[in-house]
Amino acid sequence: MATFFQAWRRRQADRQAAEWDDERAAARRAVEDVPAAIHADVSRVIETLIDGPDERVEPSLKELWRLLEPYPEFDARFNQLRIVDDAVEFLKS
Repeated sequence: MATFFQAWRRRQADRQAAEWDDERAAARRAVEDVPAAIHADVSRVIETLIDGPDERVEPSLKELWRLLEPYPEFDARFNQLRIVDDAVEFLKS
């Protein structure tokens, strides 16, 4: 028989997994809107931030900003992504 704490922890884990799925989907939707000229590279960088190793976080963020530099209209959208925010916070720690 499960205890209340076990049930609560399971619900919390399920909620976190759903939030993470939503954040990944939001990042992938943001990639869909970038110009075709940088689409493949931005997609690769975002996928690296989502599933890549820790040592690729900093180079991936730098590459993302370099790719988006000619397209300032996308800065705000990508800055609002949790995956990008989490990567920035990771590098601060």
